[in-house]
Amino acid sequence: MQANVLIHANERACISDFGLSTLLTQLGGSTFATTHQAPGTLRWTAPELLDFEEPEDEGDLPHAVPSPRSDVYSFGRIMLQILTGKVPYHYCVREAQVVHAMSRGVNPKRPSQELVTDRQWTFIERCWTPVNVDQSRPGDEEIVEFAKQELEMAAL
Repeated sequence: MQANVLIHANERACISDFGLSTLLTQLGGSTFATTHQAPGTLRWTAPELLDFEEPEDEGDLPHAVPSPRSDVYSFGRIMLQILTGKVPYHYCVREAQVVHAMSRGVNPKRPSQELVTDRQWTFIERCWTPVNVDQSRPGDEEIVEFAKQELEMAAL
């Protein structure tokens, strides 16, 4: 994901490569499995896009499509990276370790409170809410409101 977040001259972050991620998902792979750009795109990918479970019928292969919900998951990972200066699962040397953790539902470890406040961590964890639970991931309006509040608190 690092290569997919571009910073404009006015310091505005822009997300890129939507077409590539959709194309790769339609081909039945993940950006990690089909490209070798920057190691770690996997580290920002929502687990529902990775198809960890084997299908019961080979003719009924699951077709995972990126969605606003999967984008929110990735946003949580980007937020963690921005606050800590480290990629998610920075302590995992090999990508296979990341795949193993994600397949078991293990999220990145909680950083120290000096880097990520309890409020920020709670919000990040909400972004990573599994798709099969009652609570949903935050919506775009809630993300914008959270970011505004964080900026206001930082200005104090």
